[in-house]
Amino acid sequence: MDEPVQRYLPPGRPQGTPSGRAGVAIGLVVAIEGVVVAAVAFGLRSIWPGWGALALIVFWGILLLAPLTARRSYGYREPDEAERARLEHAWRYVQHHAGVSGYRLVVVESDGLNACRPSVRTVAVTSHSARELPPGGLAAVLAHELGHLQGWRAVPAFVHAQVTLPHRVLQWALRTVWSPIGPMWKRAVEWHRPIGFLGVFLLAAVAVVMTVVVALPAAFAYAASLGARLLSAAGEARADAAAVRMGFGADLVAAVEHRIEHQPDGLPLPLVRRAQALRRRLG
Repeated sequence: MDEPVQRYLPPGRPQGTPSGRAGVAIGLVVAIEGVVVAAVAFGLRSIWPGWGALALIVFWGILLLAPLTARRSYGYREPDEAERARLEHAWRYVQHHAGVSGYRLVVVESDGLNACRPSVRTVAVTSHSARELPPGGLAAVLAHELGHLQGWRAVPAFVHAQVTLPHRVLQWALRTVWSPIGPMWKRAVEWHRPIGFLGVFLLAAVAVVMTVVVALPAAFAYAASLGARLLSAAGEARADAAAVRMGFGADLVAAVEHRIEHQPDGLPLPLVRRAQALRRRLG
């Protein structure tokens, strides 16, 4: 019988390690959001009786549930065998230095150095970092990603997910609806039967209706995502600072500078500024 795939690297929580304040911080954010939503919903009752408050509460509920869709919208997956062999030791080492455990480690298909921040207890690493970085650089990148989610720093990560995930979810939903139409059209042409073209027409009609329905929410979600992107630099700096405090600063500088040297398209100024800031932190 095959052994079950571990969902955590490492599984369980070593005795004596602290649990962190992430859960308390997220609970406080949700409570504050609930108070604000309740106050605004009460005001909406006088402007839009009945449906106004319900629409706001449903919208807030969607924002709270959006992180549950992170796997599909971000496209992360479990590490494969080769990645797991390289990640396990580095991940144990980083969590030991951070004094935490129980975080789930996933892989995002990307050629970048840093990954997304899918949820509070899930740390993502890019497939490029998992396969290409040396052990020290890999540990430093993992420390950076973990730094986004430790303690009170989990609050901006949670809010970032709330703000950006609706846009990702709507993009995924529209791609899911439109993507079968092209292959179905080719198949209908090959069959040269009316039933095939009818199926394509019906699916295209459904896709058009769905696109029209979500056009306005998608526009708001896209605007919110752009706003969150402008504020993400501060989150990256905080995560870098956390990695430096864990003792991975020199390796993180080396990983960033290696990325700069091997960047295929010109000089990446954000990475250059990041390397300079890291060197200033290291003194």
